[in-house]
Amino acid sequence: MKLKMIALACVAIAPVTFAQTNVPTGSGPTSTGERDIAAAPGGEVSYVNEFTPGKSIKVTRSGIGTQPVVYRLAPNVRYVNEDGSPIDPNDIQAGARVRLDTTGTGPGLTVDRVVVLKAK
Repeated sequence: MKLKMIALACVAIAPVTFAQTNVPTGSGPTSTGERDIAAAPGGEVSYVNEFTPGKSIKVTRSGIGTQPVVYRLAPNVRYVNEDGSPIDPNDIQAGARVRLDTTGTGPGLTVDRVVVLKAK
């Protein structure tokens, strides 16, 4: 009887001890290998590695390491400078400092505004 009570207690406690404490929010990497679509918190500075106007932007985020991240651009993406004035997307070169404003989550995440920051 004592053995059955101990076994029952272990079975009742087991799910609690192995419970996941952090619920993923969908803002992290979504593919294997090179990170594909990840959310960058607003205001985070990134450095452009590759840029295809209207399609995608590949950046290295500051303060996170050197792993490049590829973002899909929204069809109506806006390209602006720090003052909010529109700029020509063809002027964005590798090495430029940018801040990306995103919408959506997970596979639906897109960049709807690229803010080009002044060089330091």
